[in-house]
Amino acid sequence: MDAENITTVSVIKDHHTRTITSCCFDPDSQRVASVSLDRCIKIWDVTSQATLLTITKAHSNAISNCCFTFSGHFLCTSSWDKNLKIWNVHTGEFRNRGACVTLMQGHEGSVSSCHFARDSSFLISGGFDRTVAIWDVAEGYRKLSLKGHNDWVMDVAISNNKKWILSASKDTTMRLWNIEEIDEIPLVIKYKKAMGLKVKQCERCDRPFSIFKSDTSSEVFTQCVFCRIDTRGLPVDTSSSSSSSERENLPPPPGGSKDD
Repeated sequence: MDAENITTVSVIKDHHTRTITSCCFDPDSQRVASVSLDRCIKIWDVTSQATLLTITKAHSNAISNCCFTFSGHFLCTSSWDKNLKIWNVHTGEFRNRGACVTLMQGHEGSVSSCHFARDSSFLISGGFDRTVAIWDVAEGYRKLSLKGHNDWVMDVAISNNKKWILSASKDTTMRLWNIEEIDEIPLVIKYKKAMGLKVKQCERCDRPFSIFKSDTSSEVFTQCVFCRIDTRGLPVDTSSSSSSSERENLPPPPGGSKDD
């Protein structure tokens, strides 16, 4: 097989009104997620190319990246609005509606990329503030921020054994980070103590998760973030979020720009 013998199986059109910034298969390769400058999330069937789920105005600015959990039930999106969101995109119950948890205050600039650990125990994101953020998914807070790049972090990845993080940057370098003993890092321990975290077991899925001791919500005390998403609904706006006449040139993202 060579490049000359590879043919296009199909061309998928009319799913977005502006530049598509990212796409990914679900773990079973039956569905594809795509995100765009039009702030829209699309989940569609690979075989039929039918749209299974549309979430418009998912973020307040362009969506830069997306990734599935290994169960395929949840999708994380990162955005130039400096936030990440975790969506329940499981077909069936949430075919016509979505539910999400928003992860905020992890980056000072636009978020460029996101990636779940294989067991969904944590999430990482890269940003144009030159940092890599490690998130506690169970309670939705930033566990640690990794600094070292001299320019925008463009992409991130996690090894299957959860020991390594890889980050790629506009500064022409990649960095390999060892996070095997992240919970033993003094800064992480200090942050957990300062926030008053304790570990609980989810009443629905038995997954251990962290909670704030000061949180008085009965739902938070009994369920992990994934089960909480499962039980809340968010109406999906079916109106168009962007005009097709908008310019397709990729503009520079706001925030987190390199110092002059």
